Amino acid sequence: MPTTHRRLALGAATALLLASAAAPAVADDGRHHDRGRPAGPLLSAPLVGSLTTDPVLAGVSPGGADWTVSRSTVKVWADGRVDVKVRDLVLTSTGANPVTTASASLVCGGVVVDTVGPVAYDADGDARVRGRFDVPDRCLAPAVLLNPASRLTTYIGVTGRA
Repeated sequence: MPTTHRRLALGAATALLLASAAAPAVADDGRHHDRGRPAGPLLSAPLVGSLTTDPVLAGVSPGGADWTVSRSTVKVWADGRVDVKVRDLVLTSTGANPVTTASASLVCGGVVVDTVGPVAYDADGDARVRGRFDVPDRCLAPAVLLNPASRLTTYIGVTGRA
């Protein structure tokens, strides 16, 4: 290949490389919210009932009795919106729920960073917790704990798999 052709090919390759490096900044889709975080899920998981044998999580202890649950989900978006749908979260021993309100706490990096609620929690074990967490810029290993009433030192439900 003559020297002129090599220079042209090298120049074209350099231009292509520079253009591709700049493309992400130019191709921003505009879907950013709250401090430049992308819109989208931070956490989407089922909610499971706590057992007395479960570990202390983020300094919060499991309930003093075993809980069972069905069809319950937790969604937390990067901008902090939270939607916890609790269905049939009841005591394993009685099949009933003795708690009248519940709140939800966000855990990031093994520390509780914010709580929303309390909300009404009926005798059948159904509740809906909606609100907005103040999510830190960096939220590693996110989890949500469901607290009975305003007892933030106890959880009766937690994101995960049984």
